[in-house]
Amino acid sequence: MKRKLLLLAPLLACVAAPAWAQQRRVQGVVKSDKGEPLPGVTVVVKGTTAGASTDVEGRFDLPVPENATLRFSYIGFLPYEVAVGSNTSLNVTLREDSKTLDDVVVIGYQAVQRRDVTGSVSSVSAQQIKDIPVNSAAEALTGRLAGVQLTSSEGTPGNLDVRVRVRGGGSITQDNSPLYVVDGIQIENALAVIAPQDIASVDVLKDASATAIYGARGANGVVIITTKKGIEGKTVISYNGFAGFRRISKKLGVLKPADYLDYQFERAQQVGLTGSAGLDSYEKLFGSSNYLSDTLARARNSPFLDWQDEAFGRDAFQQTHNVSVSGGVKGTTYSLSLTHNDEDGIQRASGYTRNLVNFRFDTKPLEKLRIGLNVRFNDQKSTGAGTSSSGSNTTSRLRNAVQYLPLSVPRSSGVLLDPNVFDPEFFTTSSLVNPIVAIESEFRMISAAPSMWGPT
Repeated sequence: MKRKLLLLAPLLACVAAPAWAQQRRVQGVVKSDKGEPLPGVTVVVKGTTAGASTDVEGRFDLPVPENATLRFSYIGFLPYEVAVGSNTSLNVTLREDSKTLDDVVVIGYQAVQRRDVTGSVSSVSAQQIKDIPVNSAAEALTGRLAGVQLTSSEGTPGNLDVRVRVRGGGSITQDNSPLYVVDGIQIENALAVIAPQDIASVDVLKDASATAIYGARGANGVVIITTKKGIEGKTVISYNGFAGFRRISKKLGVLKPADYLDYQFERAQQVGLTGSAGLDSYEKLFGSSNYLSDTLARARNSPFLDWQDEAFGRDAFQQTHNVSVSGGVKGTTYSLSLTHNDEDGIQRASGYTRNLVNFRFDTKPLEKLRIGLNVRFNDQKSTGAGTSSSGSNTTSRLRNAVQYLPLSVPRSSGVLLDPNVFDPEFFTTSSLVNPIVAIESEFRMISAAPSMWGPT
């Protein structure tokens, strides 16, 4: 029995040796010709789809078969191939590609080097906006495009009403908005329907030469947006998200109850006993025209109400989540991006929710044939009328929050208004009203009749 075991052990070793030699792990570091580590370099076993990417220190680790050849590729650098042989550790240096590193600008139907562009162009890359915690592409681009003005009339959640001005403030068509082109397709108000996380680059054609490509529609400038696409190699799943709170940072100084009553009493005396806003109106509002009455004394000592805190004092929570899946094989790439935005407004009864799906598929079945598919789904809901919405003075959020009396008193009917009950006199008076009542009443009107007041 002992002789058989001794003969069997060498036999097992001989059988296992070829299997062990068929595959082994190779580690290494990829650096530039300047000695800097390169993160995100694609390392692929030539002839297969097996591969890996380097980490932040330029290191990689992957299993390879016998007599394998590794191919290294990175944007801005020349591709490099090396035979593994019997090595288990590799140090690779990639050389910069001078042709690829030249700044490239998308103008219409092609991409050209910036030095060859005769017109005026502003550009922003994904690297410049990737760490900006905003939900709107317009907010991410604000202040980053030379000669392009992006302004917003208010801070409504979602910031949908952003005006982009490229060439002056006048237009024969009464509209100064530029032309938006996303991946070669013209889209109206593209900045409101694209997540900042999906943008690869933004190029703005600012001068009149854009009309040579896009005709009269490009007279106000052209904003060309290129979305991210997949890269040949291993499938990459990435997540990008943030959360935070917004709070009003500065308020206007307003009168306290005692000072407010003194001001209103002196104003009523100047107007007169029977004039508009005179002592008669003062008596109806505060219960007495006698400056020393007990009713006014109680009103002067009533609790102070700062309606700015009541209308704009919320700690508004916002969150954004983006998940993307990208990859591809030789000649075919794909990219799928899912984005969810949820944002509350500092103003009462305001908020914004959006769900975006962006799918891009590119393939090149023949040398002179390329097929692409872009699918984009956008579902968004915005609540609240904002602070600068059209309407009467009664619906002005800012006017009511600053000028309304800083204490609780009954109306002419003698009844205090309940914000939880719709005010039947709302929209029928042009005087100041309780800001909370105005916000809640208008919100109920819009919610109950969307066809009359517009989408919510």
